[in-house]
Amino acid sequence: MAVALDKTKCPHDHVCPLIRICPVNAITQNTEDYPVIDYDTCINCNKCVKYCPMGAMVIKE
Repeated sequence: MAVALDKTKCPHDHVCPLIRICPVNAITQNTEDYPVIDYDTCINCNKCVKYCPMGAMVIKE
């Protein structure tokens, strides 16, 4: 299972609050301001899924 971004739900017009929530700093933002997950760093804690205010982070199997 992996976390993925649903771009249809992400407003990407601000600094993503999930950057601060990720305990291993696996989330950054690209040039379009969408959050990007570094899967090599991600520990699958799913905090980003729980705390995304827009529900844009989803678990993909």
